[in-house]
Amino acid sequence: MLTGQYQRSLDSKSRVTLPAILRKQFGEFVQLIPRKDALYGYTPESFEAWVNSLNLDPRSRNDAETLLRLNAMATTVEIDSAGRVALGKIDETTRGQRQRLGLDGDLMIVGAGDHFEIWNADRWNEKFASDDAVDRLESLLFGE
Repeated sequence: MLTGQYQRSLDSKSRVTLPAILRKQFGEFVQLIPRKDALYGYTPESFEAWVNSLNLDPRSRNDAETLLRLNAMATTVEIDSAGRVALGKIDETTRGQRQRLGLDGDLMIVGAGDHFEIWNADRWNEKFASDDAVDRLESLLFGE
């Protein structure tokens, strides 16, 4: 299970170093999927399990198109020997994706169970510190 939050910075080649504790749970590759606010990273196996959990019917025209788009959005990126992931690779799949997500400078890598998320650090800090998020968590944990 991927947990924790880790502040990182992009290097001059748009690479980010994964935390060692997360890196140990991955092999040589990560599947990167841009979402609305962050970039999601899955092992190839957990990506396949996630896609299968959507219960899309490849014989349905709409589901087949959704599946095609989902797989087209995914970018397979090698994790180098230093544990770095080249985020610039996502722009090869969809031009300007990294800029749209604000993935430059300071980043936050957040464990999210079966995947990790890479956030712009300022966006993450706003989201994580919001009163609504704190209240929801307190209510969930302590029934208040």
